[in-house]
Amino acid sequence: MAGPKEFYDGLASEYHVLFEDWWRAAMLHGGVIASLLAARGVGEHSRVLDCTCGIGTQALPLAVLGYHVTGTDLSQRSVERARMEARARGLQIDLEVADVRTVRKVVVGHFDAVISCDNALSHLLTEADLDEAIDNVRACLRGGGLLIASVRDYDALAIARPTGIPIALHGPSGERQGAGQAWVWSPAGDQLQIALFTLAEGPKGVWNAAAHETTLRALRRSELTAALAQHGFEAVHWLMPEESGYYQPIVVAVAESQT
Repeated sequence: MAGPKEFYDGLASEYHVLFEDWWRAAMLHGGVIASLLAARGVGEHSRVLDCTCGIGTQALPLAVLGYHVTGTDLSQRSVERARMEARARGLQIDLEVADVRTVRKVVVGHFDAVISCDNALSHLLTEADLDEAIDNVRACLRGGGLLIASVRDYDALAIARPTGIPIALHGPSGERQGAGQAWVWSPAGDQLQIALFTLAEGPKGVWNAAAHETTLRALRRSELTAALAQHGFEAVHWLMPEESGYYQPIVVAVAESQT
């Protein structure tokens, strides 16, 4: 199984096929996150760090909406793709390669908010990895700053233990593309190995397929809540999709003011 860097390096050029229209979906994602930030006093022109930005699915829309955004990711190819997408849209955004566990060493200054979306924190397989990441995120925030992160609903998934996500295809006949996933759960239900398949229909009905494999932690809400409370955050609470409008559960936490 590949680590997250290799996984996302391999997926970077194909990431858009996970969506029917990546940029339209990205703007919807960014709009939800911006609404959550603004409702908590972090409005446009605030400094936001997307510490697991990938190809820019949330970072770029937040820049469109007037935030001063820095994006970091451990995958160099994902950051390169994000830079390309930013240039194509005339966006000014600082994008750097950095592991979330050491991001404080790369970014400058303190931020009003840090975000980490799309289940990125589930790549932190051990308690030590999660602790290190949260410490670095806290160090990037001003006192009273916000953390907003989304993860899959592993509380429910670990009970049902589905075997994956069915392949979904988009686009007209002859130009279809899409993705699906196969999952293998650990006996304890605390990890799952995933194989993410991408498909693209070429000329004369020839299909191109690729597979990307990695291991994820089935991170429960109680585990992340406890880790945040132990590493400099307070007022930790969760918003489920029906409340936030986002497709995954979201945790919101406030950085404790340092005295």
